[in-house]
Amino acid sequence: MRGESVDLPVEIPGSAPLSTRLHSLLQHPPGAPDEAQTARGWVDLAYEAAYGERYAAAAEAAERGLSAPGSQNPENRLMLLRILSGVHEMRGESGLSAPFLRERIELLRSLGRTRQADVEAQLGPMLLREPDRVEAEILRRMAEELDDGTGPSVERADVLSSLAVRSLHDEGPEAALPLVTEACEILQALDRDQALAGARMFLAHAQLLCEDSEAALQTAQKVLAAPANRAVRGAMAMLRATVHYQAERMAEAAADAITAVELYAACGVRKGAASAAALLAGITSGTDQDETAVLAWRVAVQQAELGEFAESRMLSLALGQQLLEMDHHAEAEKVLDALSLRLTGADSDHSTRGRALMGLGHAVTQQKRPLEAMAHWNEAAKQFIAAQEVDEAARAHLAAGALAASLDRVEAARTHYEQGLKLADQGEETDPLMLLQALHSLGHLLCRHEEEAGLQYLDRAMQIVAEHGTDWQRADITDTKARSLTALGRGNEAVAAALEAADGFAASGDEEAAADAEIFAATVLLQMNQAQEAEALFRMAADEREISDPLLVTSLEGRVEALREMGRDDDAALVGAELERLRAQLANSEDHQRPE
Repeated sequence: MRGESVDLPVEIPGSAPLSTRLHSLLQHPPGAPDEAQTARGWVDLAYEAAYGERYAAAAEAAERGLSAPGSQNPENRLMLLRILSGVHEMRGESGLSAPFLRERIELLRSLGRTRQADVEAQLGPMLLREPDRVEAEILRRMAEELDDGTGPSVERADVLSSLAVRSLHDEGPEAALPLVTEACEILQALDRDQALAGARMFLAHAQLLCEDSEAALQTAQKVLAAPANRAVRGAMAMLRATVHYQAERMAEAAADAITAVELYAACGVRKGAASAAALLAGITSGTDQDETAVLAWRVAVQQAELGEFAESRMLSLALGQQLLEMDHHAEAEKVLDALSLRLTGADSDHSTRGRALMGLGHAVTQQKRPLEAMAHWNEAAKQFIAAQEVDEAARAHLAAGALAASLDRVEAARTHYEQGLKLADQGEETDPLMLLQALHSLGHLLCRHEEEAGLQYLDRAMQIVAEHGTDWQRADITDTKARSLTALGRGNEAVAAALEAADGFAASGDEEAAADAEIFAATVLLQMNQAQEAEALFRMAADEREISDPLLVTSLEGRVEALREMGRDDDAALVGAELERLRAQLANSEDHQRPE
């Protein structure tokens, strides 16, 4: 801790690795509240508590400061009385605020600061909270009266600062900027370090909102180079982290973000600590530091839970998603299952619970428990419907349908696909790409099980592709139609559709998919006893396309069978030898890749 609060030391291990610092935060959550030795120390603790929205703690700290060593120093006493009156006013307790406000005004008069006392007596609570629009006009007139050529005054800086808060709310940062800039200039001229730190913090945020990032950085640096409490310093470290992140200076962003987390956590600004940790998680995740990102998300959750903020739900969800991305499926399951259970109830956050259940389904799928996944996704759909998020509910049903189809649970798949289609088909509110997915999935499922009605869904999907989709999607649906026609026993139409799909994939630059469609067409031809045409297609797919070795194996296998059907055993033997060499090569490659 720097500056005047010498009785509140805070060790910030700035040179330690990020992971070490995050582990330290997780392993050493705050214990008993900080204690100060002097009135000036209690000023900082009271301000920090107020900044962290712990108003009862702020009032208690300020009251203890009034009887601590140094409390008879007029400046310390004035600050403590201001905090006490302000905290009660912000809580809507004007009756409790008034005695402290009167005592402060009397102290100002006894010090000969009559004009400041008169201004505070006249404006009262307006200087302690965000003024309303009527009060803003009163403040504006007062600011004009105080600009009387007698030099800078604390009272004018106070009025300008309060007016800037209202101007920011009503007119935006551009209107607030000149007001808070002048307030800072006045306080600097009068050597009011404590008030100047707070005003500069406001100025830095206004500059950032005005998209003047460099000016905001410079102002933040001035705050950090001068006496200031931990909450203000944490806010400036957070601002710097945000600016660096937006400018893609990730190392600097991470360094400032962890500093913000530590400062905020040390002084109990839980919401700030959670936000800074979440920013750090995003930074480290984006720079492939996944393990560090997980730690940062855990700290964010910890701080939000300590502050009992509802944001802890979304942060837990983000932690679970990070673990899923890292393939830590068992850990992700624990986090997401706990979140889902926590949100169970009549007044639960249906949207967040739905997302937790979707992630939970993915986690258990990867652990070979697909039936649980289907149940989770079915429940997720219900949660999304309760939250009136129809698109998300449709996606949940489509995911469950795809999983059921992969398990050959045809009726379950059909039910989920039909529900997904019904939800996706919302008229003017329809997301065309999701409707396309629903039609494609249901059409393919029905045709695969010899229900010709599936072709109608594929035809409608093709109509949507024509208006909203891509050439690749058109080729993909055409490919599905080819395979569906085969299941329906319409071989010639299937071959024509497969070759059309191959041309579409090739035009879209997907050689692998093009070759796969050609190999499928060749397979159908072979089944139709058209071995010569089939062999030509198998050969073309292998010779004229850039394809993977596994697909090349399929092509060669087809060629061998076609050549034998044609009675060309010598040629079949040659191709068969090539096939065995490729199989051996692939097997050898797999052996080398297999962990010991």
